[in-house]
Amino acid sequence: MSPRSSELSLHHLSIFSIVFLEYLQTIMVSFSSSYISGGIDAAPEEFSLAAASYAGVAVLTILTHRWLVRRFGYRRLLRLSLLTFAAGAVACALADTVPAFIAGRMLAATGGAAFFTASRVQVLHYNGKARIPALLAMPAGITLASALAPVLAATLVSYFNWRALFWVMLPLIALVDLIVSQAVPQREPARDEQADALHPWGILSLVLGIFLLQFVLERSRYDLFGHPLSLFALGALAFGALAIHFWHERRSDAPLISYAGFASYRYWVGIVVYGFGYLVISSSNVILPIFMVQGLGFALQTTGWAIGLSSLAGLATIFVHFRLMMRWPFLRRWLAVSGLALLCFGWIAGAMSQEVSLWQISLTLLLLNAFFMPFALGTAAAGTFRGVEDKVFTHAYQVKNSMREVANATGTSVATIMIQMRSTLHYSRLAEHTAALTPWYGGPAAGPDPWGLLSHPSMSDLARLSAEISRQATLMACQDYFRGLCVLAVMALIAVLIQRRLA
Repeated sequence: MSPRSSELSLHHLSIFSIVFLEYLQTIMVSFSSSYISGGIDAAPEEFSLAAASYAGVAVLTILTHRWLVRRFGYRRLLRLSLLTFAAGAVACALADTVPAFIAGRMLAATGGAAFFTASRVQVLHYNGKARIPALLAMPAGITLASALAPVLAATLVSYFNWRALFWVMLPLIALVDLIVSQAVPQREPARDEQADALHPWGILSLVLGIFLLQFVLERSRYDLFGHPLSLFALGALAFGALAIHFWHERRSDAPLISYAGFASYRYWVGIVVYGFGYLVISSSNVILPIFMVQGLGFALQTTGWAIGLSSLAGLATIFVHFRLMMRWPFLRRWLAVSGLALLCFGWIAGAMSQEVSLWQISLTLLLLNAFFMPFALGTAAAGTFRGVEDKVFTHAYQVKNSMREVANATGTSVATIMIQMRSTLHYSRLAEHTAALTPWYGGPAAGPDPWGLLSHPSMSDLARLSAEISRQATLMACQDYFRGLCVLAVMALIAVLIQRRLA
């Protein structure tokens, strides 16, 4: 193999590994959210605050990405980001309290936020057909990380504890750092002659808007009915601060983000599709382990393998979808296919009971991980940046990744709070009406008093009854989530079908 081909292969590997690293930890944290929460004694709202804090720091780092690249260069910036990401992993692994864990996640966000944008921008070093292998390296890294993360997380939590989720990242970070130091060029792939700058008032309004928006999204599940005026006031303040930032950037001769250079109707529609996809995937990453382990009674490792293998199947779908898109670039039709897959997934999963087999749920997971995700996000990737010039591509991708962080945090928060609220509601109803525990209690096959609770109740019998109520309440809460996905899928399908400005 010639030195040049070897260097190109290593650069493709760097594109793959950078995004692989960020996705791996993100999904492992979502998959193991209940175990991490128990380890640091975090209430659901506190864990969702950790997700919101991560997103807030990540958005700020992402929007300053191009500015940082121009000061440090790509290779040096990535290596500093990897070092900071490792420090964040260590801080999370050593955390014993919620504030310490949140601080660790914020530190990790400072480094990890650079990975996704950097991976995609590295593709711009190639032109023509040479860009295709580099372009495919990125979804390959995403898909393999999505497949490995639940398997690795389930194994580490089963044989060690939740802290191992973060310790295991250190050797992987060291390996990626070695690849980056050898393969990633110091220079940018495409330079924009327009200068950019961090303006004090612009960056202050951005920071204020981002963190207020994340706080409002995180608190909306609790304060929407109890303190609606204060919540709406904070929301208005957040949007006002962000509006000041956008106004300042548009008037500036050296904006931090050159919105005018890439914004278009096609771009913003793509951003909405991206946001919808990330919201569904991030919330599902939290719900599915709870659904399968606590609701259906599958072992944790079995759950990890089922979710992981269904995600791995998405790798084949990505390449098939890519080839089909090249021949039939009909964005609306592919988005309709993804919406239909989500509708079928929500409908089938929402009707599942404890009698479902592993094969049945594994095939159902394919609808989400091997059809909805590749078709929705793949189509968005193909259409959003069409027509965006290379010199402003980094700015366009920074905005897209900022939205991704907000959508991921929102999805995690919604799933965490929803599972708590709905399971609590169902638990109270089932406790009041134990006859609803069919066929376990009071059913015709089991008899009127299968556990002897009416005649001679004991503490162990009462504990069994409480555990069964809790399991069914969790199952019913997860079913509510899947039915909610059906509603969202229908709304998305209607929006796609009435869309006329995209092919």
